[in-house]
Amino acid sequence: MKNVSVELKNCFGIESLNYAFDFTNDNVYSIYARNGLMKTSLAKTFEKIQRKKDKEIGDIIFQEPGIAQVKVDGKNISNSNLFVIKSLDTSYESDISSLLVNSDVKMKLKEALKARIDFLKAIEASSGVKIKKTSGGKAIYELEETLIRDFGYSEDSILVNAEQLSQETSTILFPNVQYAAIFDASVIKKIESQKFQNGIQSFIKETDRVYESFGFLEKGSFTLPKLKDIKKSLSKYSFFVKDNALYLTGTEGATNEKELEERITAIETAVKQLPELKNIEDMLTDAKGMVLKDVIETNPSIAPYLMKDKLHELKKTLWISYISVNKLLFDDMLNKYKWLSSAIDKMPMDDTPWKKALDIFNERFSVPFTMCVANLKSAIIGESIPQVEFEFTKNNSEVRVNRAQLDELDTLSQGEKRALYLLNIIFDLEQLKKSGQDVLLVVDDIADSFDYKNKYAIIEYLYELSKNEKIKLLLLSHNYDFYRTVSSRLSVPREHRLFAEMGEHGIILIEEKYQNQPFKYWKGHLNKKIVLAMVPLVRNLVEYGNDKDISGKGSDFKFLTSLLHDKSDTSNITFSDLLPIFQEYVGIKSFAQNINTADKAINILYQECANVTEKDVALENKIILAMGIRHKAEKFMKDKIVAYSGTFYWDKGKISGTSNEFLSYIESSDNQTRKLMNGFVQIGNQEEIKILSAVNIMTPENIHFNSFMYEPLLDMDIVELLRLYQDVKKLTDVSTNG
Repeated sequence: MKNVSVELKNCFGIESLNYAFDFTNDNVYSIYARNGLMKTSLAKTFEKIQRKKDKEIGDIIFQEPGIAQVKVDGKNISNSNLFVIKSLDTSYESDISSLLVNSDVKMKLKEALKARIDFLKAIEASSGVKIKKTSGGKAIYELEETLIRDFGYSEDSILVNAEQLSQETSTILFPNVQYAAIFDASVIKKIESQKFQNGIQSFIKETDRVYESFGFLEKGSFTLPKLKDIKKSLSKYSFFVKDNALYLTGTEGATNEKELEERITAIETAVKQLPELKNIEDMLTDAKGMVLKDVIETNPSIAPYLMKDKLHELKKTLWISYISVNKLLFDDMLNKYKWLSSAIDKMPMDDTPWKKALDIFNERFSVPFTMCVANLKSAIIGESIPQVEFEFTKNNSEVRVNRAQLDELDTLSQGEKRALYLLNIIFDLEQLKKSGQDVLLVVDDIADSFDYKNKYAIIEYLYELSKNEKIKLLLLSHNYDFYRTVSSRLSVPREHRLFAEMGEHGIILIEEKYQNQPFKYWKGHLNKKIVLAMVPLVRNLVEYGNDKDISGKGSDFKFLTSLLHDKSDTSNITFSDLLPIFQEYVGIKSFAQNINTADKAINILYQECANVTEKDVALENKIILAMGIRHKAEKFMKDKIVAYSGTFYWDKGKISGTSNEFLSYIESSDNQTRKLMNGFVQIGNQEEIKILSAVNIMTPENIHFNSFMYEPLLDMDIVELLRLYQDVKKLTDVSTNG
């Protein structure tokens, strides 16, 4: 897997996305996308392909069909080569069957499963019940499930129940009667009808009378079927030689097989001539009824088992009959299972992939339970889904619950639920590693909402996966801190670190411009825009260090604050005022040559904001837009407040005064934008308040950032910032012209 090309259209909100991922030189791509842009939609599209549900891909809002072409080295990707990890799925459970088997057990398991199939095929022929059939377009495994249900076994596995099945016995056998002929739904309906049950009772009564007429038979003890068994045995062991004879009460001795057969035929003929049998046959005139009629005629001894209260016993009798005629195959299956069972009992669980996967998890994460598999043998065999149980311990007391009970109790915290989900993911990933096949692993914010310790644990596991040449990682995140950390820890190359942005006709993926700290680049490229964008950082440097008052205004921190808030001296600050501060705190010699140091900083800020377009997604453009938005918003609110002659209330209504008194309070307070807004809502109209509320939402925390914490502004869409800037600008333009 070297090249993965993706062409999407109308995929769950993604209008379009075309990109070719080249894994030739590195196994990992990391993609940062602001929340709500495309990340979850992309993961969902891949998941539909993985689950073979491509036809469900589309725009579900506008009901438009989607196109999703994902190709690996020029060929359509196979679902087996794709695995998607969602951010969280609390109902997710891994099938851990293959993780439970070590190499020593595999051969015995293979032999036992082959013996099982051979036996089931023979039973299928005898019973008429299919091993597997299709119903409603779905494959249903019928034979094994039916047999286990009829005997009431708890384990859903004929192998696990083989020893118990070998102990089952019956006083009579019907090896030539097909289960499917009797327990067909329409036939059972006939059998259970009152008319048929009355007919069967009469037939049984008359049959008993016939048997009584033959003095050598005794109901419940020596019956016709047993006489037939004796005939088979005598014939098998060559009894009728010399003068050997079989004497039956009231008859002359049978000196050969033919004479004994005549005795048996006489009994059967008497039974078949009973009018009660004719009455029953008259009820069975359709196709399936005729099959049952033949069964009764051929095996009249089955009649007592057709009573409603005997039907369950008949089911067992039939299965035992089939086992008896396929005894060699059954014994072979039983013996091979015993070997397998013994090997499983001796199997060291510490040497299984299951234990290794658990160890990977336990070394990194902490949960309040341990895990075990309740149905280990049937799970290993693969005849039932592993039933994982969770063991909780308290004061030397242990309680076990299954997954359904655990979910019902709702006792796990969100973090623990995430950890359990991640554990199941690790189980699946370990199986993928075992498979040795190429896999594109799409990871959708797997570390979201974890604490830092667990985030780093996840990153370390991703790092280990990235070293597997068979696994290609596509890491998606809306958390810039995680994106930056995982990109660094996994040494993702520059060209593989991508930003998702909204293009003219859909999503575009571009190489991240600033992959380390952007300020290192800015420091060597101090043009007008970058000088203004660096003001928040320089102010932080002053705040964290020693305020040297290079500006001569009493405080460099307060002086620079005048470029982040509208203050009395804001309009007078020039680039020449900023240069010595930058020289002192940033360590530069000069600004770019094209900067006129006499220019007013606020005027250049507005000019730069006016030149920003939707394509200018670099961080510096977002910073100056946020600064411009705030300045225009504060200037507008101040002008409106000055023009108002009424009373203002502040400090949660404790203080009141004139507009000048209120603005004097604002000038010396922190969080100026918010406090101006508290005053403005007392006089502004609904539309103005709506726009200025957006200013408070989008800009206050974004401007106060440092080299480690500029994620909030990166998350902000340039389109949203431009729209807000224009909205605020319109307010100020109207106010000025008015």
